[in-house]
Amino acid sequence: MSKVLERQGYQLLAYVLLGGVLALATLQAPETHGRAWGLSTLELVALSWALAGLFQFGAALVWRLELHHRSISAHFGRWRFLVFRIVFPLIVGTRMLLVIPIAQSAPGTITVHPVVFWVLVLGPMPFILWALHSVAFYFGFTRATGADHFDPSYREKPLETRGIFKYVRHPMYAVILLLLYHPGLYYESLLGLVAAACHHAFVWCHYHCTEKPDMREIYGAGA
Repeated sequence: MSKVLERQGYQLLAYVLLGGVLALATLQAPETHGRAWGLSTLELVALSWALAGLFQFGAALVWRLELHHRSISAHFGRWRFLVFRIVFPLIVGTRMLLVIPIAQSAPGTITVHPVVFWVLVLGPMPFILWALHSVAFYFGFTRATGADHFDPSYREKPLETRGIFKYVRHPMYAVILLLLYHPGLYYESLLGLVAAACHHAFVWCHYHCTEKPDMREIYGAGA
């Protein structure tokens, strides 16, 4: 089990610390809270952070049980990756989309000048679109959802270097997730920006604590 749990203690520590930051930010000004999508601000924050933990610890467990022990294959056979590939986007998508109602439910707590807003929103957009294109047409969403943990043939494949991958090694984390900050900017919501930053930081913890060591196991020391 040591391989399965590798660096997960660090990820748990990050989850607690970042969750504490998000909780403090949420409790600072309860008078600014409201409701969005049928939930209160507090409920939205709690749900988003619960989904963050469910996904990142769940992905680590599933990926590594399959990578090191083929446990998922033993239980689900040829459906092993399909099951994960359906559940994976649902949890990730819901988790990330929740930054919208969080910001919407606690608006107007900061002032964002229109020029600053458009610079921060439109400035990175060409790179975000380039990154989305590169993921879709070069890297592939199948690989992005962890197919290399289920299919041993990926050990023989090179790391992606086409498109934006030639210049940014992890554009999904470094570039595409800049979209998380847009709701906070649009609604001028400090809590929306804090929530985006906490989720963004925790995704990087996923990379360092789960994905990076797994990539070394799959692709070798150069990954």
